[in-house]
Amino acid sequence: MKFSMKVSLGLLAIIALSGIYYGDNYFSEKKAEHQKEVSFAIFFETKDVLKFALKNSNGVFTFARDTNESPWKILTPSLLSADQDAVNNILAAIQQLAVLQEVPNTEKTLTGDKKALAQFGLENPKTSLSVNVTGKGEMNLFLGSPLDIGKGKIGSSTATSLYAINPAKSKLLVVSNSLSSVIENKNLYDFRTKRVGDFKGENVSSIEINYNNENILVTKNNNSWEVTKPVKWPGDINFISDYLSRFQGLLAQKVFEHSELTSEMMSKFNLTKPTAVVQLKDSNGKILQTFNLGITKEGVYSSMRDGAVAKISLDLWAELIPKEKLFRNRLVMLNTSMDSISRINLSSDLSFVRKDNNWFRTLSTTQQPPVSETPNSDAFSFFSNWELMTADDMILNPTNEDLVQFGITKPLKEFSFGFTEVSKLKPIKIIVGNRVPKNEKNVYLKRSDSPTVYIVEAGWLSLLAQLYSVGVPSNISVKKQME
Repeated sequence: MKFSMKVSLGLLAIIALSGIYYGDNYFSEKKAEHQKEVSFAIFFETKDVLKFALKNSNGVFTFARDTNESPWKILTPSLLSADQDAVNNILAAIQQLAVLQEVPNTEKTLTGDKKALAQFGLENPKTSLSVNVTGKGEMNLFLGSPLDIGKGKIGSSTATSLYAINPAKSKLLVVSNSLSSVIENKNLYDFRTKRVGDFKGENVSSIEINYNNENILVTKNNNSWEVTKPVKWPGDINFISDYLSRFQGLLAQKVFEHSELTSEMMSKFNLTKPTAVVQLKDSNGKILQTFNLGITKEGVYSSMRDGAVAKISLDLWAELIPKEKLFRNRLVMLNTSMDSISRINLSSDLSFVRKDNNWFRTLSTTQQPPVSETPNSDAFSFFSNWELMTADDMILNPTNEDLVQFGITKPLKEFSFGFTEVSKLKPIKIIVGNRVPKNEKNVYLKRSDSPTVYIVEAGWLSLLAQLYSVGVPSNISVKKQME
């Protein structure tokens, strides 16, 4: 036999074996699919469903999506965004509804007079489902009366199963009551989105709040946030991000649909003339969403994009309409090169020098620490505290009278931060003023390079006092003064 003929016969054998393999695989898949069609009341893959509807005692609800990765929307009874989890859970429950039994000798019952179906609750079923499956068309399922298979009683209050009809099947079905119990009393609120905020945080470049004759405007340029009204100040990116997240995660406790709202209701909710308005815009000035907010003793009410009104917990008001100061970056050492700070000067005969991220005590503002000097942990703790020190409040442009009242003109204590020679930066003096009246847990302080007075928690003073007492007995009185 020629070599070429042997090769040809070998190829034919491989093709034949492949045909047998793929043929067996095809029939195995078909067999498995047929078994699922028999086992489930209505069989489909959820990824193949772009539209489905259900009817219950509250009406007909139709859901659709553009692709299997797109969000669901409600088409009827109103065009609304859907609660994605709720709709996906319903679709999964439909898919997983198993056939418990095919009722024998019911073929003629299904094809005959509809009145014969009355005993099964299927003459005019109150609950029905319609699922559009890509490549297979529309599939339907009708749910009827409950029964108790164990006792044979129709309509038992303890029934765990129902009669059902799938027009594609030849016999009456008995299915679990699990699906019916999930959908029978659902209404539009259960299916519609409860999410009040409908925007993407990364698209927001402007936040404007109008409340109580106060206007707050916060804007973003080159990924940097700034408070521009009522006064200009760098924004706190973390707070602003959290603020937008609050609106994105805001869920309604109750929704009043646009169709049911009356002028009396809007007045009751304080939305005829909103208590506050929050408006978000993108970088082009396009409005992304406007929240008209009203506050009453019962709760907070907010407009939704689809025209409905959401009721929200009263406790959230302070988070939705925060004080303007919270949008500001309140770091005391803002715009300071902390990495360039090399010295903490407490007095002419006591300072701490930083080397390799360790701090060493010296006895003058210019001296370098001796080689034998050990790192000082108190100075390390003090500096670490100052790196992230945030003010509770700020007085941006205090008057001379304010400075006197705050104790800045006759300070409790002064110290300074010195910088490396390479940085060519001047030292920053920190002026520690009085305790805040009626709130002695806070203290006033001021930087020498800024007119702003900061109100900060006074706890750090104990760290400062500890530095003064390090190896210097004469400074014990200073420690007592600040404690």
